[in-house]
Amino acid sequence: MPMSLSLVGRLLFAPALLAASSAAAPAWASSTLDIKTVASSCANCHGPDGRSTTIIPSLAGRPQAALLEQLRAFASDNPPAGTTIMNRLVKGYQDADLQALAQYFSTLPSTPVSMAQGR
Repeated sequence: MPMSLSLVGRLLFAPALLAASSAAAPAWASSTLDIKTVASSCANCHGPDGRSTTIIPSLAGRPQAALLEQLRAFASDNPPAGTTIMNRLVKGYQDADLQALAQYFSTLPSTPVSMAQGR
C-alpha cells in the first residue's frame, strides 16, 4: 500500500520540528533540574549563595512567595520599573524553574553558617 505524499512529508519533517521545539527550552528545564547549578549563575550579581555584599538585593532567606512573585514579575511582558537585566535573564525559564529557584533561595540562611557561629 503506497504512502500518501502528506504522510511522507510529515515523516520527513517530524525530526526537524522535534529538534527545533526542544532547542527552545533550556536543557535543565525538566524534572531533573540541578537547582544548585542554575542558582550559581545568580551569584554573579546577588553574591555567593544569594548573599549580596553590594547594593543588589540578597536572595538567601527571603520568603519563597516573595521571590516567586518577583521572578514572575520580571518574566512578565511588563517587568517592574527600573528592571535592568532580570527581565532578559528569566525569559528562558519555565514557571516550574522559577518556583524551584524561589524555593532554593528561601531555604538558604541569610547569614553564612560560619559567620553565624562566629568563625
